[in-house]
Amino acid sequence: MKKTDFHISQAHDLIGTHSNLPFWISMIKASQMVIPPDTSKVVLDFGCGEGKFLPVFDLMDDLKTGVGFEVDDKLLSIAKERNQNSKISYAHYDKLANYKDYFDIAYSQEALYTLPDLKKHAQEMFNCLKKGGYYFATMGSHIQNPLWAHRREIIRREESYPVCDYSLEQVANVFFEVGFEVGLKRLPVEYFVIYHPEITKAFSKSYLDLVNSVYENKMLFLFWKET
Repeated sequence: MKKTDFHISQAHDLIGTHSNLPFWISMIKASQMVIPPDTSKVVLDFGCGEGKFLPVFDLMDDLKTGVGFEVDDKLLSIAKERNQNSKISYAHYDKLANYKDYFDIAYSQEALYTLPDLKKHAQEMFNCLKKGGYYFATMGSHIQNPLWAHRREIIRREESYPVCDYSLEQVANVFFEVGFEVGLKRLPVEYFVIYHPEITKAFSKSYLDLVNSVYENKMLFLFWKET
């Protein structure tokens, strides 16, 4: 059942502050406009990091079981150590193939641009979803975002994971070809964009550029595995 009395302060109390929290909440709220209500859900978090998304989902919706998958062993270890929810577990990405036709819903936040083999990922997600299952994926790191070229070089300097150039059409076509119905909209972010004098300038040149990037170019894909 959708928990309509949710407030962001509940998430802060549970997981603390996190830069992805406004996007997670907005993605979950947008998905609740699509997924059937009043059902207990088996949920996948792809690229779970330290494991903070699924606890937030459990605050906002009816979580039956949740599994977070992560490729970074250090982050995965942190997620497992901090987990206090018996409905949630975490596993390495290479275990995803063991979950065929298992999940009702999957989510990922800014993970698609880190995947050199996007077709492989699309097929894996198709295989692990039940018929009628949904995959919601945010993507602001695409070549049609005017800030992407600037931001891409910073990420490549500071991070060890791959950084790929994809258009929204490329992503849509890859997922369509493996069998998904594909939908796209701007992510309806409901929260303020937080300012930091150094980070804002480094990643977005100006505060206004950052706001415009978040509200105009942060996209939400819907991939639906038809029944």
